[in-house]
Amino acid sequence: MSGATTHAVSGGPDLAPVADWLARQFLSPPTIEQVEAARTVPGQIALRRFGEELGQPAAADALCQLLAAGPAAEVTLAVQRRHTALFEGIFRQRSVPPYASLWDGTGRLCGPAVDRMRAALRDLDMRVGADCAEPPDHVAIQLAALAEAMRQRRTATVADLLDQMRVWTGRFAGALIRADGVGYYGNLARFLLSLLDRAADGSATVAHDGAAAAI
Repeated sequence: MSGATTHAVSGGPDLAPVADWLARQFLSPPTIEQVEAARTVPGQIALRRFGEELGQPAAADALCQLLAAGPAAEVTLAVQRRHTALFEGIFRQRSVPPYASLWDGTGRLCGPAVDRMRAALRDLDMRVGADCAEPPDHVAIQLAALAEAMRQRRTATVADLLDQMRVWTGRFAGALIRADGVGYYGNLARFLLSLLDRAADGSATVAHDGAAAAI
């Protein structure tokens, strides 16, 4: 556990809602109901607040514009198709698999990162839902665990999860930005990098924040 992450749940903005929201975005494509909620005034305010907390106002602004660019059904379909192409594509050179094992140096699916995350989930008394077929080293599951560790004020667990994630997410997010540019998931990658940086620099807190409920 690195010294840089030992105070990751002290004063500052509450990053647990941001981690939870990002987890949902990476785990599955949005439904039309989720897109419609994000297009409302409260939803847009929540997104921009996330951007301010992460130091990514331009990315938040781009997300708001993308979500409002056309009828909700068309926007939903476009984002769903992009999610499938990026994260479920059958061609490795065209997709960006969201699994730690493929980016942390082992280079194979279901590597040692899976066992490390299983241990972390047990420690947090968390379980992957029966309806989720993803392995525990999926970025969404790691983000959900990070959010729960913050809520439980588990400083050491937050630090360990950050150490695990920062080993590979830089390469993952960089590839996602190259693949999607200023698109929906390219901007989520910018959120992801900033979230981990903010959490690791000791500026996060675990005080409740209801902003995520709007989106």
